[in-house]
Amino acid sequence: MKRNYHTNLAFLDLLFNTLLCFAALFILSFILINPSKNENNVKSKADYIITVTWPKEIDNDVDTYVQDPQGNLVAFMSREEGLMHLDRDDLGRINDIVQTPFGEVEHKENKEIVTLRGFNRGEYVVNVHMYMRRDKASSTEVTIQLDKINPIFKTVIIKKTLLINNGDEKTAFRFVLNKDGEVIEVNQLPKQLVKKREVPL
Repeated sequence: MKRNYHTNLAFLDLLFNTLLCFAALFILSFILINPSKNENNVKSKADYIITVTWPKEIDNDVDTYVQDPQGNLVAFMSREEGLMHLDRDDLGRINDIVQTPFGEVEHKENKEIVTLRGFNRGEYVVNVHMYMRRDKASSTEVTIQLDKINPIFKTVIIKKTLLINNGDEKTAFRFVLNKDGEVIEVNQLPKQLVKKREVPL
C-alpha cells in the first residue's frame, strides 16, 4: 500500500506564526503611537509673564524695563536679574529677518517678554522706553500685559500707552505681590528706570 505524505501541517504552522507576528507588531505600534498620559513631562517654571507688544508694521525699538522689590532691574543690557528674565530684545524690523541656508525667514512681530520664574514679596515696576524711533509715525502704541501663570492662568492687567520720541519712558504699571505671590495692588504711579546715558543721541 502506498503512503500519502502530502500534508498541510507545515503551511498552517507558517501561516499561524505569520499572523502571530502581525498581531504582535500591531499591538506594539498601537502602544507606541498612543499619547502619553503625562502631557506635562517638561514643566517650565514661571509665575508671571509680562508681554510688551507694538504694531508689527512700525520699525521702532521699544525696550522693556522691570524692577523687582529688591531693586534688581532687567532690560536689554541685563537680561537676567534675580528671578526675572528677558526672553528677547526686539529691535523692530532689524532682527525680524534671519538668514538660513534656504533663504531669508521673516518673523513679523514686535514683542518682548519678561518672565518671573519666582516671586518676591513687594512692588514690581514695569516701564517701556522708546530706545530708537525709526518710523515716521507720530506715535507708537505699546500694549503691556501681565499674566499670572501658576497655578491657574489669569490676566491681571492690560495697559496701552503711547511713546513718541527717542528717550520717551512711561511707567505702564506697578503691581504688589503678597507673601503668597498674589497681586494685591496695581497702580500707574510714574517712576524713572532708564538712565540718561542709555538714550541714543
